[in-house]
Amino acid sequence: MPDALVPQLTDTLAHHLTTGPLYVLIDPFAGDLDLGIDATGKPHRRIQVSGTDLNQAAEQLPFLVEIEDALDPLLAQSVEWAALEHMVACGAGDGPYRIGGWLQPHATGTGATLARQVDALLHASGEPHGGRYLRLADRRVLALLRHAPLLSAAMPATSTLRPIDWHTQLQGIATWTYLDANFGLQRLEGRQGASTNAPLKVDDAYWQLLGDSETINRTLMAWQSKQHPLPADALVRTVQRLVLAREAGLRDPQDCVAYATEALNFPAFSTWKNLQGYIAHCQKKQQAFAEELPALRRHWATAPF
Repeated sequence: MPDALVPQLTDTLAHHLTTGPLYVLIDPFAGDLDLGIDATGKPHRRIQVSGTDLNQAAEQLPFLVEIEDALDPLLAQSVEWAALEHMVACGAGDGPYRIGGWLQPHATGTGATLARQVDALLHASGEPHGGRYLRLADRRVLALLRHAPLLSAAMPATSTLRPIDWHTQLQGIATWTYLDANFGLQRLEGRQGASTNAPLKVDDAYWQLLGDSETINRTLMAWQSKQHPLPADALVRTVQRLVLAREAGLRDPQDCVAYATEALNFPAFSTWKNLQGYIAHCQKKQQAFAEELPALRRHWATAPF
């Protein structure tokens, strides 16, 4: 990791803070974090998001940790964790994203009221099957929801991805800052007023998109292991290649990720004359297409495009 990255991100985050505490939103779905102790020598206080009726184990539900001010060592530590977990995931192709972001309520808010608001947002409306919760504490999900309207033209099944009114739906939250795929800080802002403690309103098409979120994010991470920074239209290009993978007959998520990543890294891959025939061959032999790609790469890796 570049030596200056964490200090720069921490300074930028601290610069935008207003008077009052800041809260780190942590998603322990794939494992907890050792938060250490605060300035008084006591363990950092956790404010649990209850997750009532979400059918999720309590130890996997998000929680908030209060940061008193910009001098609290946990601020820089949480920024470093966020950057490291993204680097590890890009190198390995997957990994836990525990730092969901840094939330600051408007002046009248408290940690307890913020936890109740986050709890309500997790009960997003429109889920077609019921009982599944929206993992907003995974910042990749938050980013996907935020940029989803860009994908309406790229995904035929999601033509009704209307923008979410974050300003209204996050009423009571002054800022929700998260680290994006290019190690930049992105901010959502809620309007002034008391927390409404209402579910996040999303259309049915969003749930179709969220069903593909793991495949989309695995492709983005695999692509970024070869290219950094990702281009501004990375999400759209990723989804377009995944659509092509399915049109080619691939259904296994690992195979779709491999196809899309290869197409993103090597433009000549999609035009290889034997591609469709080889996909059919793998399916007939019940072989994983993803496992066969490295041995075939010589056919397109140096081809002009």
